[in-house]
Amino acid sequence: MVLCYNIYGLKRLNIMELPQSASVSKPTKSTRKKYGLNILIILVVAISFTAFTLLTDDNLKAVIEAFASANYWIILVIFFMMLIIFLLESTNLFILARLYTTRYNLPRAFNNYFIGVFFSHLTPSGTGGQFAQAYTFKRQGIEIASAASILVMHFLLSQIAQVIFGVLALIFRYEKFLLITETIQLGNFRLPILYISLAGFLVNFLIIFSIILLAKWRFLHRVLIVGVVGLLGKIKLLKDPETIKNNLHIQIENFRIEIKRLQANTAVTTVLIGLFFLRLLIGNAIPYVAAMAIPTIDLSGTNIFDGIFMTAYLSVITYFAPLPGSVGVSEFFFSYLFQSIFGSYQQTIAPQLIWRGFTFYLTTLIGAVSLFAFRIGNKDVSFGKNSESFVEIQKSTIEIRRQTAEIMFSSGELSSVNLRNRFSRLARDFFGFKKKRVDRYGKVVHTDELNKRKDKPKKPGP
Repeated sequence: MVLCYNIYGLKRLNIMELPQSASVSKPTKSTRKKYGLNILIILVVAISFTAFTLLTDDNLKAVIEAFASANYWIILVIFFMMLIIFLLESTNLFILARLYTTRYNLPRAFNNYFIGVFFSHLTPSGTGGQFAQAYTFKRQGIEIASAASILVMHFLLSQIAQVIFGVLALIFRYEKFLLITETIQLGNFRLPILYISLAGFLVNFLIIFSIILLAKWRFLHRVLIVGVVGLLGKIKLLKDPETIKNNLHIQIENFRIEIKRLQANTAVTTVLIGLFFLRLLIGNAIPYVAAMAIPTIDLSGTNIFDGIFMTAYLSVITYFAPLPGSVGVSEFFFSYLFQSIFGSYQQTIAPQLIWRGFTFYLTTLIGAVSLFAFRIGNKDVSFGKNSESFVEIQKSTIEIRRQTAEIMFSSGELSSVNLRNRFSRLARDFFGFKKKRVDRYGKVVHTDELNKRKDKPKKPGP
């Protein structure tokens, strides 16, 4: 029997005789070698790029002078901004986990988040983080099917928040966006950064729009899988169209299931999108705050929102970077983008080192410590090998997740009065607090105790 708890504490779902959860495979020696190779790539690329940057055009002297005169109180502010980000990210996982069990706590969510960060930073495009988090959830007492649901919902909500943020960046800073005139020279070919940013925004928007559209419109789903993929297979542009059809069907069905689950928990979905949006706002402000710490950078003609939205442009450019942790790529495009508000390429180097040091290297280090601590408490722990393992988890748990989503959706169709009541009880149920009332004798009791008294059968009269 799988027990799924609604976060509001009003509905406990008993789902019996459902398919068994997926098992989690152990990594091979080649997997460990792969992670070791990725760590080596990160170190080599990071050191090489930094050395090349600092040893060109007196950049090293300018960076030394910048850090010598830096305001370290502002750098300390960045550290506290990172702590808030850690709290927001962990809270998102915590809230999603509380949809399934009331026994999950915030420290476990912290541990899960940092383990996911560590493996995301070690794999190209962050593909290894989801499986590591799913496995961590399983070891923390959450069924692997529930873990898959949590992570798919997390992906959907983070993408929605990212798209909303990107649209706002274009709307409110459109004129600043058009002032990005820097170009990348590749031999005789010149590629404007502006076009790369627009392409990144378009790809991100199309991804989340296509996911929602395909999940909601089954006809388009069938046209894509049967029609388009089948046609490409017939003209030999796809090698194995049947496998691609199956994988696409599973992925779209996964999103359909989890969108329905999010619809069943409207209040939670709204809160989570707000938290994701706040996390983006704080995280994207870090490069500008880093520049504020360097007195040699003139920011008089700009404001913090220019920096926030410029970082949003950077995020969409580096989202699909093939190198682990986007190492080298993030630093390269950072300097090109932020020249327009920091003044020159040389002025971008010190803020870039501060930004990257906090957002990538610090989080990777904490992730490594979190993984080490997790392995001490779970000596037989072993993580899977790649993103394909997470796809397999989604495939093998799709039936159980479909049924739990249907039950949650049917129980989540609420009247406006019930919705307000549940929302008001959200903080109490999810943090474990119990509302107190006074009984008819003037004694303070918890609401649950009063409910027990009401449900207790009355003794028959004489």
